[in-house]
Amino acid sequence: MKTNILFGSAIVVIIISTLGGVFIYLNDEDESTNKNLVVAFEPQIYHAEIGEWVSKMNVLLSKPINDPKLIKAGNDEGFEYYLKSQVVNDESPVHLIRAYEELKEDYINLFLLTSYISNKQAARTVHLGPNGEAVESTDLVEQWAPTDENTHKAFEYMKQIMNDLDVAINHEGKGEVYGVTNILNGDKASEVKKFVTSS
Repeated sequence: MKTNILFGSAIVVIIISTLGGVFIYLNDEDESTNKNLVVAFEPQIYHAEIGEWVSKMNVLLSKPINDPKLIKAGNDEGFEYYLKSQVVNDESPVHLIRAYEELKEDYINLFLLTSYISNKQAARTVHLGPNGEAVESTDLVEQWAPTDENTHKAFEYMKQIMNDLDVAINHEGKGEVYGVTNILNGDKASEVKKFVTSS
């Protein structure tokens, strides 16, 4: 009898341990934001600097920035994307990210998106200086070409990736996600990959 109780307890512990690592993915009812709720996730410990960068960049991409250049440019949306993408790229701890295989693909997508946005800002100003000298010439903002739809899309993907990385790295996988990262097996990760490789 005592042996049966001990054996039964051991089975319960094994089942609970096994289920603890299961990734449960539920659709959120708000289809307008196309977000999902991550209920459980097998957390991975990352270098603190990566977590700090992800958290800081998630806030940067989600809120307006108080940059004198942007104000001088009349808060031009495409220029804001450009300035934010520069910060994401310049401050990224790539030397630390390289150590984590599961982060590499999402980081590459982020890097390609920041590069795309920078190239688009150069394209908007190329008629004012063929060597990129007018990229940040805010006094010429009225002569910049309009921000195109793909630049908006690139910025949205960048913002969504950073949100999902923040959930995965800093919140143990618990929170609202867009499903655009490989680290969380997002159902839209291939959509992002297609965008960055075909644009």
